[in-house]
Amino acid sequence: MNKTLAVCGDSWFASDIKYPGKSFGEILADQNGFNLLSLARGGCSNFAIALQIDKAIELKVDYVIVGTTTPDRIEIPMQIQGYDKLKGLSNIQYAPHPDLSSQHAFLVDPTIISESMSNLTIDSGNAEFYNLTSDQKAALKAYTVNLYDAGVKQQIDTWIISDACRRLTAATIPFLICIEALFNGEYIADSYWIPEKNKVTVEDFSLWNRQLSTARFHYDPDTDGIIIANYLQKRLEELS
Repeated sequence: MNKTLAVCGDSWFASDIKYPGKSFGEILADQNGFNLLSLARGGCSNFAIALQIDKAIELKVDYVIVGTTTPDRIEIPMQIQGYDKLKGLSNIQYAPHPDLSSQHAFLVDPTIISESMSNLTIDSGNAEFYNLTSDQKAALKAYTVNLYDAGVKQQIDTWIISDACRRLTAATIPFLICIEALFNGEYIADSYWIPEKNKVTVEDFSLWNRQLSTARFHYDPDTDGIIIANYLQKRLEELS
């Protein structure tokens, strides 16, 4: 039976249905004969990424690659009852995002919008994409200006992802985590417990220093996907 590789994260770790086979996750799975469980979704929060990790654990995958994201993301309830712990990742709205991950049959009846605050507050069409009401848009702008503290949110997010990595460790699932987007500055201290073999630091390898493309995963689909996959291939072999 083929092994399964789960990829968790935001847009940088997603697979784009408009560029089939071009994301590093697809390339890496193809190189190894793995089944790919793509869970990454553009714009999502570290809270959503932790739920992705939990889904990978639930499905008993063989390897997990985790990408952290920036803390400027938010969760907004879609319904009066809001988040349902028993639904896990299915709480998060994926469709109609054009990510490969949106096609999973278990992602039904979402309760939570998980998105970057800039995508929702800047006139980019995302508020309409999620059908935010005028009251929600006004409240979000007021929160962003008057109540949001970037440092507090980054601290919360580092704890969220750190705890998810502890669950991966407890499940004895080999994993790599790219810490660049979240565990930086003083907050890198919250990643010190994670073994070096499991961490990809900005000094090791950076996804973010690449020329942006129009693909959902941002990097060049014809060159960078192979470069990233080959690097992660080497790191996965070191885990084994």
